[in-house]
Amino acid sequence: MKWNFKRSGSNLYTSAFTRFAKPHLKPFVVTVLIFLALFLLTLYLYHPPFNFHSPAFMYYIFFFFIGTLVILTALNICALIKEKTYRLGMKFWGYAVGLVIMIIASSVLLTSRFLNAREYASRIEVSDSSFDFVPEVDFTKTPIIDRDSTLALGDRVMGQMPDLVSQFEVATDYTQISYKDSVYRVTPLEYADIFKYFTNRDEGIPAYITVNSTTGEAELVRLNDLGLEGMRYVPSALFNENLMRKLQMDYPTKIFGSPSFEIDEEGHPWYICTTYTYKAMGTKQMVEGVVLFNPINGDSTYYDDPLKVPSWVDRIYPESLVMEEFDDYGSLRGGFINSIFGQKDVFVTSEGYNYLESGGDIWIYSGITSANSDAANLGFVLINLRTHETHMITSAGANEVSAMSSAEGSVRNYGYRATFPLLVNVNDMPVYLMSLKDDAGLTKMYAMVDATDYQIVETATIDEGLDILKQRFSGDTAEIVPPSSLEEKTITLANVRILNLEGTSIVYFTDTEGNRYRLDINEQNIDQAAFLSDGQLVTIFYLEGDINFVSDISY
Repeated sequence: MKWNFKRSGSNLYTSAFTRFAKPHLKPFVVTVLIFLALFLLTLYLYHPPFNFHSPAFMYYIFFFFIGTLVILTALNICALIKEKTYRLGMKFWGYAVGLVIMIIASSVLLTSRFLNAREYASRIEVSDSSFDFVPEVDFTKTPIIDRDSTLALGDRVMGQMPDLVSQFEVATDYTQISYKDSVYRVTPLEYADIFKYFTNRDEGIPAYITVNSTTGEAELVRLNDLGLEGMRYVPSALFNENLMRKLQMDYPTKIFGSPSFEIDEEGHPWYICTTYTYKAMGTKQMVEGVVLFNPINGDSTYYDDPLKVPSWVDRIYPESLVMEEFDDYGSLRGGFINSIFGQKDVFVTSEGYNYLESGGDIWIYSGITSANSDAANLGFVLINLRTHETHMITSAGANEVSAMSSAEGSVRNYGYRATFPLLVNVNDMPVYLMSLKDDAGLTKMYAMVDATDYQIVETATIDEGLDILKQRFSGDTAEIVPPSSLEEKTITLANVRILNLEGTSIVYFTDTEGNRYRLDINEQNIDQAAFLSDGQLVTIFYLEGDINFVSDISY
């Protein structure tokens, strides 16, 4: 009887389990399989870092749960909506979504600027410096060609390559780098579309473009001319050759931003892939390390200390991050409440930024203005994009927008528009240097504006060049113009006009052939200039340009 009881009990248990499992186990297994399939598929497509500090990872988890919940509801896996297992499943997904929302919201609040103002302000170490820190301007290393002009130059040189233009496009990256004792912007080519990717993926991306930021000379560099194969691991590639997917597969817990394209001194292409860390989920972002990635073969090296990377690397700290860090430094040192209401000693960067080259490194420059955003600057900030070294220079003066307006006003008759200025050192004075463009976006002139008094403006045509502009601004024209570069000509004056601009007398005249000339009056030529008149025969020494610049004149 005892044995029969156990046997009977076993049969009862098996029968009960079968009756329960038969209608419920299958939906559960199907649910798990769908969950795993969707998880693996979306993980491969989205490839977020496995790091709870990463906003991308938390957003992925959140939207994955939401998406899975919607799909399971649509498929109606359970036979009846009133099934207990279905209701429990719905509760599970609902609780999971609610938990993820709570984690994200609490993380953002607890690590926000409101509760951690001084921590945000301390992300960047700022040194107070004088303007002597900025070296005297060197026009061979001054990036006067702006980004818009660089884009046009790159497209132009690409259009001259019929074998490439139908298969590839020019990426808009254009990283500013120090290269071959000058300054350049560089960018790779990219696959034109998905079909061109499959057609060319075996050879990879064959070239990149360099644009000299001082001369505007653009060149398409073919990798096979350097003895290199094409770049296979790039942002425009698909599947495992996609740059971001490759990085995330090799470094699954690292948080990457947008890699920057650079070349070393031998012309070898690289992607500089900065990694980040956060205090919690997506707040108080800081640079953690750097991956130096070879897009040709996919090899990479991780540096846990950004200062250990090779010296040719120029951009580790992205522009948007360092501008955010300095704005937090200027606004949150006195606390979050002060940054909003009292605003005592609060300052921020101005409306834009530009680049300077110094010591083989690229520095980002921006003006510093008060929280009220008036027309004046309190000074300037310079941040090294490789080392994070930061210098704040106190020097009250006009902001960049006012300087641009002043330069445009000096050539109002032409209707030229000024580019965002560079900050340069001219005779130990802070000076704004900018290009002046026509409606077609072509650079026609250069302008220098005194950063402390924006009413002091000098201009020069592109044919005259930056050296002529500097000497006009400095008032020592006759000493700087090299005699070997001057043309000599005897002309008959047709129309002479003398203008006085900000205390400087300038003679404009034409000859009987309709050519236009400009002569800046100084102590050496004042006697000759004083007696110029229409119909007079004179000999001039000049530099050719849209308006010929006269260095010397004799009767």
